[in-house]
Amino acid sequence: MLISRLNLPSEISSAVLPVIDLKEGVVVRGVGGVRNRYRPIRSRLCDGAEPGEVAAALKREFSFVDIYVADLDAIQGSRPQQEAWREIAAAGLRLHLDAGLASLDDCRLAAERLGRENVASLVVGLETLQRWEDLREIAAEFGDAATFSLDLRHGRPLKIVGGTLRPEEIAEKAYQCGIRRIVLLDLAHVGQGRGTGTEGLCRDLSAQFPAVEWITGGGIRSLEEVAGQLAMGACRILVCSALHQDEKIFISQLQ
Repeated sequence: MLISRLNLPSEISSAVLPVIDLKEGVVVRGVGGVRNRYRPIRSRLCDGAEPGEVAAALKREFSFVDIYVADLDAIQGSRPQQEAWREIAAAGLRLHLDAGLASLDDCRLAAERLGRENVASLVVGLETLQRWEDLREIAAEFGDAATFSLDLRHGRPLKIVGGTLRPEEIAEKAYQCGIRRIVLLDLAHVGQGRGTGTEGLCRDLSAQFPAVEWITGGGIRSLEEVAGQLAMGACRILVCSALHQDEKIFISQLQ
């Protein structure tokens, strides 16, 4: 059933940003950011875990136009899964590509290999960023197609670039670099079904930086929770596991 057929407010349905996590050539289900525990996804939408198959099922079922793709192999320094990127794009989805990108050259190469027409944005994660100057260069060249991911674990930055900084200070640094889209994600909450854990931080940061498109996610179980994230200042909400479970779990009270 298409989200758009549920008679939901359009701002809620359009706020959902589906996620595909790639590992060793297949789509996997995230478990608290502990990547050695990630296993091939089991979905009500399709029989297998091949990237193209899963992407096509998400497109068919929900009519999504863009998707967040985390290439876990590339993020961890292994070979990027470029063929999987292209399979997802071939399903008719533009990618917000999170693939261990850390420099302007990395971003240029990823855009070339995927095809710029298939790029919704290129995601530079705090986990892989080495210098703030690199983020500034990426933002200057890619503009609205540049995204920064403020990666946390249990509320603490996953990595510090250039000294000890609080999440709020990291967000300010990214903003000063020209970034206008930021993912706020606590990896400990991914796939746990117990909320994002960033609710208060999202409320504060969205008030401080209203020009930023804030993306939250991790542990979202229902469209009611999507609405709650929007009320806290988020613009888009990452959703993965709930899309692949029984649709009643996701639709919840907002039918």
